[in-house]
Amino acid sequence: MAQVVLNNVKKIYDNGFEAVKGVSFTVPDGGFCVLVGPSGCGKSTLLRMVAGLERISSGDIHIGERKVNEIEPMDRDIAMVFQNYALYPHMSVYDNMAYGLRNRRTAESDIAGRVKEAARILELSDDMLKRKPRQLSGGQRQRVAMGRAIVRQPAAFLFDEPLSNLDAKLRVQMRGEIKQLQQRLGTTSIYVTHDQLEAMTLADVLVVLNGGAIEQIGAPLEIYRKPASTFVAAFIGSPAMNVLKGRGEGGTLGIGEARLALSHPVSGEVLVGLRAEDLQPLSGPAPGSLPVKLRYVEELGAHRLMHGEIGGQPLVVSLGMEHAIGDEMWFGVDPGAIHLFDAVTRSRLPG
Repeated sequence: MAQVVLNNVKKIYDNGFEAVKGVSFTVPDGGFCVLVGPSGCGKSTLLRMVAGLERISSGDIHIGERKVNEIEPMDRDIAMVFQNYALYPHMSVYDNMAYGLRNRRTAESDIAGRVKEAARILELSDDMLKRKPRQLSGGQRQRVAMGRAIVRQPAAFLFDEPLSNLDAKLRVQMRGEIKQLQQRLGTTSIYVTHDQLEAMTLADVLVVLNGGAIEQIGAPLEIYRKPASTFVAAFIGSPAMNVLKGRGEGGTLGIGEARLALSHPVSGEVLVGLRAEDLQPLSGPAPGSLPVKLRYVEELGAHRLMHGEIGGQPLVVSLGMEHAIGDEMWFGVDPGAIHLFDAVTRSRLPG
C-alpha cells in the first residue's frame, strides 16, 4: 500500500488543447479518492496518467516513495479495473484472474492461493472459476475484473467507471461491495465516475473536476454542505441545489418580491443557493417567507419533489405532503442554510 501524490500535473495535446490544468492532490495510504465531474472534465485522462497509459506534459506523480513519470505501466505497482471488464473471452475465469501473475512468472502454487482467496472474498464459486466470461452476468464479470486486480496485491487500485455498464439496481449493489472490499483490503484507490451519488457513497476524499481543473477537494459531506462554487452546488447533490438570483440589502436578501433574513450583511447582486430539503413549508404567508407557485410533482416513493417558481425563477422543494398543482405555498428557510455566491465569479462568498 502507498499514498498517491499528484503535483501540478498537466496534459496538453499536440493541437494545444489543455485537458488537465495543473492538478494537485494527495490520496493518503489506504484512502478511497473519487474523481467526479461531467463528461470531458479530464477525470479519465487524469486516471490514465496515474496508470501510465497517458504521458503527462508536466508535473509529477508519486506512488509511494517513487516518482513514476517515466515508469512503464506494468512496473508502477497498480491494478486497473475498466468499465468494459477487459476479460479474455477464450480463457476461463481462473485463467483471467491468474494471467497477470503468470506474466510475472509467479509460482503456480502462489497463483492458486491468491486466486482462491480473491474468489472467496468476491464470492466466486469453484464452478464459476471454470466458466468463460460469456457464461457470466454483468455483475459476475465485474467481480472477476476486480478479482484480477486483487490477486496482483498492488500498491493502488484504479477504477475507470467500472459500473457504467450495469443496470441501476446492480450498480447500487456493486458500489456497496466495492466500498466494503476496499475497506477490508485497505488498498489505496482512485475511482472515476460521472455519477455524483456513486461518488458521495464511495469517497473518503472527493475531487470535483470541471474543465480540466479542480473545483473543490474534501470529504463528501463537507462538499455537500459547503460547496465552493455554483458549479459544485449544482453538481453535487440530488436534486441539485437551487441557485437563484438575489440582491443583498444589509441584513436582508431579496429574491423577487420576497425578503429573507441573513446571518451576516451582504450588499449588491448575489447568487443564492438553497437546498431542496432546507425549505420548510409554512401554513401561510409570514415575514421572511418565500412564496412558491407549484408547477409539477416528481413522485419518488419515500418523498416527492415539488417543482415551482419564485419571481420567475425555478425552485425545487422536497416535501412529504401532497399539494395541488397551481397552489401557492410559503416556505421558511433558516439563515444558516442560505448559501451565497459571487454573481460574477460564481465562487462562494465568505461568512
